[in-house]
Amino acid sequence: MDRKSAGYQPLLIALLAITMPLNLLRAQEPVRVGIVAGIEREITVTEGALEGRFSAFYRCVFERVPGEFQFVEMPLAQLLYQLRKGGVAVGFPLVQTSERDRYADFGGGLFQTEYVYLFLEEMPPLGQTAGLTYAFVRRFVGDKLIQGENAKILHVSEWRQAVYLLKLGRADVVVIPWVLVDKFMADYEGDYFVRRAAWVDLSLYVSHEHGNGRLTEELRQAIRWCRYRNDLN
Repeated sequence: MDRKSAGYQPLLIALLAITMPLNLLRAQEPVRVGIVAGIEREITVTEGALEGRFSAFYRCVFERVPGEFQFVEMPLAQLLYQLRKGGVAVGFPLVQTSERDRYADFGGGLFQTEYVYLFLEEMPPLGQTAGLTYAFVRRFVGDKLIQGENAKILHVSEWRQAVYLLKLGRADVVVIPWVLVDKFMADYEGDYFVRRAAWVDLSLYVSHEHGNGRLTEELRQAIRWCRYRNDLN
């Protein structure tokens, strides 16, 4: 070894000493996972743990994937934005749409839930009723379920806001998951009506901005196993 090379050794060792801990720290950072806020009875986070009626499905999945996960609640529109930009690696509970497929990978159906039309007055078939005003959460798949000509849409940030517009008479129909109807109509003293809109597969999305696809495949394998277990039960 010549004298010049020997002189660079202390500098190289110092650089390695600085960068190696940073790389190690980065490798150990938890994977950030976004959860749709405002549906606490179905899914929420308490002291870092998943709780709610949907929680068993998702706990089954994440318990079968190596690594540490940080669960963060946020409104649906913000969650989809963070998925697109890579601010979160994973988001749930979500249904598959062609728009979301452009910036994230769908995990495959984990379980099903029913979406319904909620209204306060009996109506003829919605497809035969023109000019109805529909309310639902912004960036929700409700756009795909609109019926009738010249329909209007009111977007809101939370489900309770959509139901509030219905009660005020500013909306004719709310498109909403069936599991939320009794929660938001419990204090309503009048009649209300529900019609099936669609059965959909709920699961999760993995951002294209995260990793090299390994997490996507690990989550998909876990989802397939958990769905098989659910079917047996």
